[in-house]
Amino acid sequence: MKNLLDDHALRRLTDANPAPDTPLTTDEAARADVMLGHITAREMRMPKATSQRRKLWTRATAVIGAITATVTAGVLATAPASAEHVLLEAATNAAAQPVETGEYWYVHSQIDDPQSAPYEREVWRSPDEFLIRSEESAALRAREEGHDSLDPDLVRVRDVTGAGAGGAATSFGDVAQLTWDELAAMPTEPEALRQQLIDQIAASGHGEDWDLWKQTVALLQESPASPELRRGLWQVLAGVPGVVLLGRDQDAAGRDATAIQADFTDRDLPRYVLLLDPEDGTLLEERTFDLDGGLLFRSTVLDQGARRDAPAPEAPLCGPGSVPEVSC
Repeated sequence: MKNLLDDHALRRLTDANPAPDTPLTTDEAARADVMLGHITAREMRMPKATSQRRKLWTRATAVIGAITATVTAGVLATAPASAEHVLLEAATNAAAQPVETGEYWYVHSQIDDPQSAPYEREVWRSPDEFLIRSEESAALRAREEGHDSLDPDLVRVRDVTGAGAGGAATSFGDVAQLTWDELAAMPTEPEALRQQLIDQIAASGHGEDWDLWKQTVALLQESPASPELRRGLWQVLAGVPGVVLLGRDQDAAGRDATAIQADFTDRDLPRYVLLLDPEDGTLLEERTFDLDGGLLFRSTVLDQGARRDAPAPEAPLCGPGSVPEVSC
């Protein structure tokens, strides 16, 4: 080629500032890649010439450098993303989240369960207290009675402190339960974190990758993990084999998200889909599907963060202390 800028793909790239606003076509990307190879393979020798030629050569090398940078940006921009790439981006941005302080860790979720009407769930956890306000009972009653409206009298703030595994006041996780102190002591370097997660999990028999997936997602979804620990958790997920990128999607709250999938159906286990925002490192939603592709469960995190206080517990719906007195 007599002049590199005679190629229309390179002209398009050099005219952009600093890279194309729209993806290159397959043909343009291939040609740009070839041109990049020619440019970077060319040996840069300073000719023995007059001062004027030296100036021209300096300008030429600057132009070639600019073309190389622009072509590289264009080629990389057209490269397909992967689940690992998205998860590592989420990890980097999770580490930049602000450190939150407060007595309680609050999570507000929307639940979609085929067995009930959709409902909301709020939890307040401190090292010594665990409060929950769930519309689940009202949603089940509504489904039984064939309507969507929930009876507010069936929704109470309950104190479930000490009801967790081992009688702990409050804990976090799925296949293993971690106290506040254990969570705070977790390593943040991904390999060390991965190993400690494995050591803490009693093998389920479903495979180490399934155990890691369930525990890591649970900690990202409802625990007060520090920004550095969240980065490590996303990095651990990025290393789980078989996780694939599904692409752009929207969660149940209408927020734009990126979807990734872990499919364990070859073991007669569910298929899981996570919707996340890699730009700030937050997990927005988890969906669980059965072997036939039907939705088993969907949990959408509407709000999450530290709180200074929590609501007072209310009388239970039934049993001792219930108002009115109702046996369970």
